[in-house]
Amino acid sequence: MLCIDPNGAYLPAKNKFLDPAGDRLRAIFLLATLKHKRSGQEFSHTQVLTEVVIECLRGYNVQCAIVRLADHDIPPGTKSNMGGGDDWPGILKKILESDIIIFATPIWWGNQSSLMQRVIERLDELHNELLETGKSRLTNKVGGIVITGEEDGEQHITGNISNFFSNMGLLIPPHCAISYQGSYTRATRKSLGKKFREEEGTADAVEKMAKNLAFFARLLKANNIPE
Repeated sequence: MLCIDPNGAYLPAKNKFLDPAGDRLRAIFLLATLKHKRSGQEFSHTQVLTEVVIECLRGYNVQCAIVRLADHDIPPGTKSNMGGGDDWPGILKKILESDIIIFATPIWWGNQSSLMQRVIERLDELHNELLETGKSRLTNKVGGIVITGEEDGEQHITGNISNFFSNMGLLIPPHCAISYQGSYTRATRKSLGKKFREEEGTADAVEKMAKNLAFFARLLKANNIPE
C-alpha cells in the first residue's frame, strides 16, 4: 500500500494536516454487513476492506472504531431514541464524538444493505433539527464510504449515501469512497485481506481515501465552517 514503506512503517507526512504527530482524530465505521459476528456465518468481506482502510488511517493518527450494526438492537423508526432496548442512542453518541464517519455496506440487489438504510432512517431526526434551526450536529465532520459486492450497484449506492451526507451537513472529500466488486470463491479472511493490500488499484484507492479523510477532517477541526 502506498501509505507504508516496504518495511511496513508508515511514511511521514509533509503536510501539517497529515502529520501523524498532529491532533488525533476519531473515525467511526458503521458496518452494515448482514452477517452476525457470533452466528458462525462466513466472514464479512466488507469488514475485511474496512480493516484495510483502518490500517492506513492509523498512519495519519486516526483512532478508529467499528460498530457492527447486525450485533445491535436498532429498531425501525426516525427518532434518535425509540425507547427501552434501543441501542441506537449509544451509537449516535459515538457518531457525534467522531471527526470521520464511514458507511460500510455490502451490495444487495443493487442497493445498500437494509442495515445501512436503517442508519439513514434513524438519523432523520438530526436532519429535522437542521431544517428547523439551520444547524447540523454533523457539520465540520467528513464522510466516507466502503462498498463490496459481487454485483453492480456501487455507483448507485455511492450516489445515495453521498446525497445523504451532503444534506446532513457532512463534508464529502475527493476520493472518499472505496469499493471492490468481484468473486470471493474459496477466499479466506486472510487471503482476501492480502488481495486488497497487494492489488495496486485497490491499495491506491485506499491510500487516497485515508489521506483525504484525514486531511479534511483535521482541516475542519482547525478551521470550523462558520455558522
